[in-house]
Amino acid sequence: MSENLQYLIMVRHGESEGDARRAAWARGETVTATKPPELEEITDLGVEQCRQAGLWIQKHIIEAYGLPGFDGCYVSSAIRSEQSAIALDLPIAVWQDDNCLDERNRGSIRGMHPAKHKQLHPESYEQMKSDPLRWVPPDGESMMAVVERAGQFMENVEGSRNVLAVTHRDWMWAAGLLLERLTEEEFLAVNTDEIHNGQILVYSTIDPISHVQADGRMWKLSVDPMEPESSEGWQAIDARARAA
Repeated sequence: MSENLQYLIMVRHGESEGDARRAAWARGETVTATKPPELEEITDLGVEQCRQAGLWIQKHIIEAYGLPGFDGCYVSSAIRSEQSAIALDLPIAVWQDDNCLDERNRGSIRGMHPAKHKQLHPESYEQMKSDPLRWVPPDGESMMAVVERAGQFMENVEGSRNVLAVTHRDWMWAAGLLLERLTEEEFLAVNTDEIHNGQILVYSTIDPISHVQADGRMWKLSVDPMEPESSEGWQAIDARARAA
């Protein structure tokens, strides 16, 4: 994380039609997609998740720390992300599309039920289980490729002080690998199910107690705005990241 960057705020898009479909699968229901994944929109719940996320950011970051505004507000090219950015309802003049923030390309298995993935692409399915970081979905991209895109985004915002990004779960996971200097084992141990729709991740070089920027130190805050009381609050990133 650049020494100039004080707050990097990432928000996962609100619940989409695809998320609702996968939740139905988990309940054992048979639901099929009615449109291509790239055209799926956010649901009414997704709008409310993002509205609450915007209220939380306004109160607990912008007002609490006196942010004069954001140097850049970026959003992935997905329709659900763009709708989520609008639903945040923050005083932002311009949202900039950034392909670096796009969701992971899962190629020909995109939107496919896991059982069908296993049936149609058994070798791919086994590779996914054995080496999830380097597994490349048929015609898709690996998680390590997403990590590279996250790194490119960090380079793109070099020199900015306060940045807001609306993106996707795997992208937020990938960004954590870079910002927290996680080992491969630590990265794989992250429970990505805890990155809910509307989840807010904040990385900051500002001490949350003194409100003073501390050289070489960083803090992380993760909160689901629909259940803010469940957040563990600000957490100091470990010494490996602080010394980086």
